Amino acid sequence: MSHIPLENRTIWITGASSGIGRSLAERLAGHGNHLVLTARNRTALEDMARLDERNVTVLDADLSSDDCIAPLSAALDALPGGLDTMLLCAGDCEYVDVARFDSGITYRMANLNLVGVARCLEAGLPSLRRSRKRPHIAGISSASALTGLPRAEAYGASKAALVNFLESLGLDLRHEGIDVSIVLPGFVDTPLTRRNDFPMPFLVDADTAARRIIDGLERRRIRIAFPRRLTMALELFAMLPDSLRLRLGQKLVRTA
Repeated sequence: MSHIPLENRTIWITGASSGIGRSLAERLAGHGNHLVLTARNRTALEDMARLDERNVTVLDADLSSDDCIAPLSAALDALPGGLDTMLLCAGDCEYVDVARFDSGITYRMANLNLVGVARCLEAGLPSLRRSRKRPHIAGISSASALTGLPRAEAYGASKAALVNFLESLGLDLRHEGIDVSIVLPGFVDTPLTRRNDFPMPFLVDADTAARRIIDGLERRRIRIAFPRRLTMALELFAMLPDSLRLRLGQKLVRTA
């Protein structure tokens, strides 16, 4: 298995102002890397730029809107030598309450978690194709993509769709020498998961998540899933006969 260190590369990280994206940026700063950091919060991005002011470019953008594509494309096209790595970490999570079903949640989850990635690719692929190094795209999905879970109708579906999207992308870009990785983290301690009101088994901190992701990226793994105790349990759960999976899954459902 090849090992390509994440060093001396131009790396674009979305969702870089907090959570996994921020931890990845903190770990990848230095090492000869030029980081391009994107998030909606300009103030937080400017704070992140202090990691290495000479080698950090900040591009604030709202990836839930098509209006982000043209300015991002222009900025990325202007990078000398183009992009080498795209780490697409931006995303959000909302849970569904079937008693007061709101279709807007499904729209918002799909728009940011899936279409937001597509917007980034439209903006960034031309620059990535100019890389003189072995280019790489990685998208952050979720372990919830592995099987249906209570209240995850919208979030889980958007992340499962992202897995399929990235798998197809990997096939179509392989002949260009562009690698595509899919990251499937379990529960990671971030501002997003701190909103959760339920137990989160095998919770890991964001720095641990970043280390595991970087290790998988440097090994060019197609799937980077962790922690394995959780992801293996979900994979096994998805393989159960439908009737048994339904009975077990209902034990996780909240009732009024």
